[in-house]
Amino acid sequence: MMFDLQRYGSRTAFVFGTIVMVLSGCEFGLDPTPDDGSPPGYDVEEPFPIDRGDDGLTTPGKYKGLWLRMVNNGTPLVEPVEGRIGVVCIGMSDPATECGDYIARINSHWIGDVASEVVVLNCGRPGAGIEDWLNAEHDWNLWGACLNVLLPYIPIRRDQIRVVYHTAANRQTTRADGTPLPTYPHPESDYQNLYDNLDTFAERVTTFFPNVQAVYTSSRNYAGFAGGGEPLSYEEGHAVNSWLGQNSMVNGVWYGWGAYAWAPACASEVMNGGGICYNPTDFDEGGLHSSPVGRGKVSWLIHHRLLLEEWYRRR
Repeated sequence: MMFDLQRYGSRTAFVFGTIVMVLSGCEFGLDPTPDDGSPPGYDVEEPFPIDRGDDGLTTPGKYKGLWLRMVNNGTPLVEPVEGRIGVVCIGMSDPATECGDYIARINSHWIGDVASEVVVLNCGRPGAGIEDWLNAEHDWNLWGACLNVLLPYIPIRRDQIRVVYHTAANRQTTRADGTPLPTYPHPESDYQNLYDNLDTFAERVTTFFPNVQAVYTSSRNYAGFAGGGEPLSYEEGHAVNSWLGQNSMVNGVWYGWGAYAWAPACASEVMNGGGICYNPTDFDEGGLHSSPVGRGKVSWLIHHRLLLEEWYRRR
């Protein structure tokens, strides 16, 4: 597991909820002590945080055969250019607002934690999923707007952009008739689409940010309060995890996990490794977009993930 932040809440309720989830999936896999190097625990069909699989036999070890262990690609080399490390956030609606919330916090009550060289630019765009960032027809409105419209307003240059924080999410998660795409392991699943899209994204990044050294990738947070949002949102986290396991370096750029923001509903009494679960009040009335409270949770996860990196921490 790449990181293990402090957990909060009742340990008794935490373990009880975990055991319930494990038992609900026992019929899918009956070997809690596998010999293939995977985390201990059952192979289940109920979503369970990827960053909790190494917690022992009280938690699942796999989801549909996919390991519940976050890929650890080590630590990237990130160096300032003339005293600046530019960080660019890329993503769509929630990532855009969550990055905005995160920037506000690192410029206020977290300001003492962050290296003075670090400057963060929010290039997230509502409605622009990863497919849009891959479509050359949108280059001017997305990559171009980031570099030509937004960048001039902050104290970094294009050549000083060293880090990309990418919240990867497919915009199109349904068929033409509006029904959700099939789930993993179907070859036309949302999981597979995101995996393939990450391949293309990695080929495009250096075209627009030629000096980038590291790309931190996160996936969606919980979507269970929105119709049809799960398990697709959860499985996109597995797509990121699988892709990172095969692509620690692409075109000389390091790729690894950012914050793991997916967590189940708090009613399940289960939290992710960052001590996070979600309530309906963490989202808008439709359950689709983060509320200010929900954005604060994700901001906290991003900040504490990046605090593990020497280039980010104030020295």
